[in-house]
Amino acid sequence: MTATPSPGSPASPAGPAGPHGVPYETDAPNAYKWTESAYDLLQDGKLTAEIRSAGGISTATVSGECPHCRDNVNFSEVLDAVTGESLGTLGWRRTQPAQPDDGYVPLTVSCSCTEQHAGRPADINHGCGINFRIELRRDA
Repeated sequence: MTATPSPGSPASPAGPAGPHGVPYETDAPNAYKWTESAYDLLQDGKLTAEIRSAGGISTATVSGECPHCRDNVNFSEVLDAVTGESLGTLGWRRTQPAQPDDGYVPLTVSCSCTEQHAGRPADINHGCGINFRIELRRDA
């Protein structure tokens, strides 16, 4: 599978090398600069993304260096699920038109590092507070 982050100009690293001294991000956790930095990390091979399928269920995984704290990101998201429930519905249901499938799967990835970050809320036990977007190409 090929990882293709959202387009944008290259960004420089957001923080110092390594997670030490990087505070928990509260000002702009969804800033586009994290996606730009993730793109650079993908290009450098410091961040990887892939889709694996087994038994009819596809799972996207992203691992490697976080664009903000530089600690290890281990993210996975099940893309397909088997529920075992009937496909029938009760009554009328109005549905939205399906979006055309362009072959890409968009993901919002959250840092899931285990390092300590100053300012992290007490009820959160992982991550540095950022989210970034990537798109994975689903190979035919």
